[in-house]
Amino acid sequence: MTNLQERHVILAAVAFDETGECALLESARHAQLQQGAELHVVHVATGQSDSKSSEIARGQIGELLKARVEQVQMQRPLKVTAHLRTGPAARAILQTAADIDADLIVVGTHKRTGMEKLVLGSVAESVLRDAHCPVLVAMPKDYAHASESDTIEPVCPDCANARHALSHPTDWCERHSRIRPRPHVYEPSGARHPGPLEM
Repeated sequence: MTNLQERHVILAAVAFDETGECALLESARHAQLQQGAELHVVHVATGQSDSKSSEIARGQIGELLKARVEQVQMQRPLKVTAHLRTGPAARAILQTAADIDADLIVVGTHKRTGMEKLVLGSVAESVLRDAHCPVLVAMPKDYAHASESDTIEPVCPDCANARHALSHPTDWCERHSRIRPRPHVYEPSGARHPGPLEM
């Protein structure tokens, strides 16, 4: 039986700001983890004029996009194909996804809310709403302001032993005291009796 490597096409929408940087890095990480992945990046230029100045601007944008792609390739051994489009951003991203038969679109977001979102619009939201494949919204990982779990029951056997030995009802075992938010995951450990399994 022939083992064919499945093609998996990832498209990253890259703006020249922190959202584009996050989308590019996250898409590169996914591409490296997925066997047979092709990574494409697209930047949508806002100018649609045919004037000489617009041609120069598009050339400069192309150089910026090339620099971003080369930076990713220095960090990860990936083949990256860059696309430069013009027009409304969400529409251009979705059209590029259709043209390359993308399996996943990665977009960044400023996480705007309320009136700011109504005024500035949200490319990520439009892509998410109208896409014909899965969409990953990339943002920096940051749990600095997230609350910690007070208690998660039932506890794992090691946590139970630690609490019994120290006579303290809220102690965690050594493993769970080091991770945040210290989840306990329970799955069947055998065919007959379910039991705790640490993930």
